[in-house]
Amino acid sequence: MKDWMIDFAELAREELPPGSAERLIGLLRPAIRLSAAEDGETMVGRLGGLPRLPDDMAWPSVSDGDRPLSFLAELDCGALARYEVDIALPDAGTLLFFATTDADEHQVIYVPDGTTVAERPAPDDRVEVYPELPLTGATEPTWPSRDHPVLVDVFGSLQEAEEKVWEHVLDEDTCELFEYQLQLFEDGGRDGPPHQVGGYSDALQGPIEVVAAHAAGTGSYGDPAFQEEARQWVTLLQLAEDSRTGMRWGDGAWLIWGIRKDHLAACDFSKVHLHVAGH
Repeated sequence: MKDWMIDFAELAREELPPGSAERLIGLLRPAIRLSAAEDGETMVGRLGGLPRLPDDMAWPSVSDGDRPLSFLAELDCGALARYEVDIALPDAGTLLFFATTDADEHQVIYVPDGTTVAERPAPDDRVEVYPELPLTGATEPTWPSRDHPVLVDVFGSLQEAEEKVWEHVLDEDTCELFEYQLQLFEDGGRDGPPHQVGGYSDALQGPIEVVAAHAAGTGSYGDPAFQEEARQWVTLLQLAEDSRTGMRWGDGAWLIWGIRKDHLAACDFSKVHLHVAGH
């Protein structure tokens, strides 16, 4: 068993019936949790600051070209390759994430390794320049939210998963449920806002796989076309609000970028789906 799985597996096997525990453990996906880099820690990216763009690349703008986008984050794919994660990122190069301050429009840019780049000043005062925050990474387990379509594949239905996992009673006297222990486990492992690469995103309003499959017009849970489309999508990046950089999108909203596996394999970031998860 992989090191990142051990603590979660012990919790599941201690609290759940064997069949339910093993099915839940089998659904785990590794994600790279991003946190503020301390001195001496490996830097895998950054939030904010100014982007490093190729000389021949214009500053990204909204679709009609009328307004420049703000720079949010940079990921170093070569540095991230040292960590186990469930998505096939490029082995090298950088990913740059831009969006409007209300996240209505966005752009993800891949800069191949070896490309000559230089820090680019903001084109005008419509661009929000956020304070720079260097990031380090660590592989951690993620598990599906209770409305994730993968549960239909494994448990047969969301209701069956609900009964066998989250609503499983741990103590008949107190009526304590497994979902409570799982929340304690999750809260104990977090240090700062839950930024991450890969894994299951935090589904504040619905998993990115569901949002993308619905956008493709494939029906809903249980429909073969919907289930198949949802299987094609993965989490590229999740950014939560962060007081250290002043990044906010609405009332408690997070930004979750999803991408199809075939587009990721082709390093095609032109069709990334951005979900603003929150109020």
